[in-house]
Amino acid sequence: MQVAKNGGPGGARPTVPVIGVDASELRWVRMLISLLRHPDPIVAELTRHALEYLGDSAASSKSPGTAGAEPIDNTG
Repeated sequence: MQVAKNGGPGGARPTVPVIGVDASELRWVRMLISLLRHPDPIVAELTRHALEYLGDSAASSKSPGTAGAEPIDNTG
C-alpha cells in the first residue's frame, strides 16, 4: 500500500483504505464528516439524527435479497 506524504499546509493528505466504501462514495463520506464536525452544534445534531433515521429505515426495509434475514444491531 502506498501512502502519500503530507507536505504541510496545502500538501497531499495521507490516504487510508476503508473496507466497504467505494471510491465514488468518498465524496459523500467527507461531506457527512464535515457536517458532523460543523461549528454550529445544531447542524451536527441534525446530521446525527438524519444518519440514525437512515440506519433505522435501512434496517427495517424489506428488500427481496434480505427476506427472512435478521437485521444487524451495531449499536451495542
